[in-house]
Amino acid sequence: MKKICCMLLAMALLTALAGLGVCESLFVDNRETDKIYPERLNLRAEPSKNGGILGLYYTGAEVEVLGRENEDYTKVQIGGMTGYMASEYLITAEEAEARYGADSGFGTCRAAEVDLTGLWRSTIPLLASTDLQGDTLGTLSDGQAVELVGIIDDWAYVAAQADGQRLMGYIALDALTDVGAYKVVIVSGAKADSKTILYDAPNDRAKEIMVLKNGTACFNLFGRKEGNWCKVRVGGVTGWVKYTQAGNLAALTDASQRNTIPYYPLMMQTKTDALLYSVSGDLTQQYMTLGQNMKVEVLAEHDNYAYVRTYEGGAGAYDCGDFGYVSLSDLTLTQATSSVGVAQVDDDDLPSVLLDEPDADGKMIGALCSGAQVRIVDYTQTDYVQVALGSLTGYIRKSEIRLLGANESPSERIPQRATLREDAALLDGPSQGAQEEESVASGSRVYMLGVCGDYAFVQAGDSVGLDISGESADRTGFIPLAKLNAPASTTHLTAFVNTDKVNLRSEANSQTGAIIGRARTGERLRVADYGVKWTCVVTPDGKRGYIMTEYLEFE
Repeated sequence: MKKICCMLLAMALLTALAGLGVCESLFVDNRETDKIYPERLNLRAEPSKNGGILGLYYTGAEVEVLGRENEDYTKVQIGGMTGYMASEYLITAEEAEARYGADSGFGTCRAAEVDLTGLWRSTIPLLASTDLQGDTLGTLSDGQAVELVGIIDDWAYVAAQADGQRLMGYIALDALTDVGAYKVVIVSGAKADSKTILYDAPNDRAKEIMVLKNGTACFNLFGRKEGNWCKVRVGGVTGWVKYTQAGNLAALTDASQRNTIPYYPLMMQTKTDALLYSVSGDLTQQYMTLGQNMKVEVLAEHDNYAYVRTYEGGAGAYDCGDFGYVSLSDLTLTQATSSVGVAQVDDDDLPSVLLDEPDADGKMIGALCSGAQVRIVDYTQTDYVQVALGSLTGYIRKSEIRLLGANESPSERIPQRATLREDAALLDGPSQGAQEEESVASGSRVYMLGVCGDYAFVQAGDSVGLDISGESADRTGFIPLAKLNAPASTTHLTAFVNTDKVNLRSEANSQTGAIIGRARTGERLRVADYGVKWTCVVTPDGKRGYIMTEYLEFE
């Protein structure tokens, strides 16, 4: 009789457990609307909102039900971890299909990518648990696509193809980046000398790891907390950036859009052979030796060290080169001797002033016509970029140009043309003693790229643009203005006011043009349209209007 009672009790218990859905599989459904920062469901240590958070899981994560704890929480197991999840965010496979459709891809969780750039390795083990000494299930390679199921402290629980089969396991969270348009962000402060701090935690009391330079590319990582903070990796260094207040991170949706970022990392070079360390200040962590005069990009500073990337793949590259720390005393500013790209003057219909220093107070040495293409020498960590006109170099504002590349077409605005009055030589500088590059016959037509004093910088080739690939030589040089029959609009690019408090009018008419401002004596203006009686100008503060030509002195 006793045995029968025990059997009946066991059958009743099994029936009750079946009703509770024990061993049933359910799926996380956060019902999020934000696709950039989707919601994550907490796995808690206790069946209440006050229970400690063990992990966070994305929509599509499959959990095994262990029991219904109360009306609000279900006891579940996932990835070897046991805890409690809010029942309202768990649905069956049938509910998922009814809600999202059979072909919705529900259950694949969040797309992610293994990226080991700067981590001094090419593969990473997929572990059975969050224990470095635990069993290894397989090996994941750099660049491999995975599904991010959940985040547990500094670990990512992922689904991946490894060794020919789909496996679920753990990898270090810092080795996992976002994908597509959100994978890379660029440090891009409002000013050239803006400082962006990388912190060791997402809070205002966190310790500063390093100061990031403008133009530095960072990988977007996943973390326990987002909101006002963004977890990033610079090379092999991981930290947090507070980004919403200053807007100091710009998304890089594809490689060609790198051209729109106003700053590039500062380029330096080694004075002599120098050691690249994997840990700042730890002389035992020698990674490699850099040869003398080797170029590096300075991504950040930490104490007396610079965190650098060896210069591979061009300026601003983020997925190639070696990363590490070099003593600041071992570096010096690089002396660029060749072009690093082609840019087009692209500031509406305005010329771009050429200065001798990367500063607004620099001496003016010329101006470039709107639409003109020139070769960049150095990006600099200022608001200016250094360009070369033959042997002459100068600085123009980054905001007034755009870098051209294989995926970036020039704008439709092109420089005007001029005709040679007589035979002339293309000179490599705006002076009589400059070296002659080649001869150009009388009657030849050239494109007007800019003006420097009494000389015009021209393109004598058939193409309006320069060779972006750099495979063929440019047919550019300086020709005396006196030898050119050129439109006034290409020779009168900038002007100074010769009379104090000259009226700036809305129209080229003293009767109907309203006074919208006044220009002071000696104020430098950019000329938008030259006229015999009235000239359209733009003042230093960006105000556009008309001034009587007789009150201007043109450079």
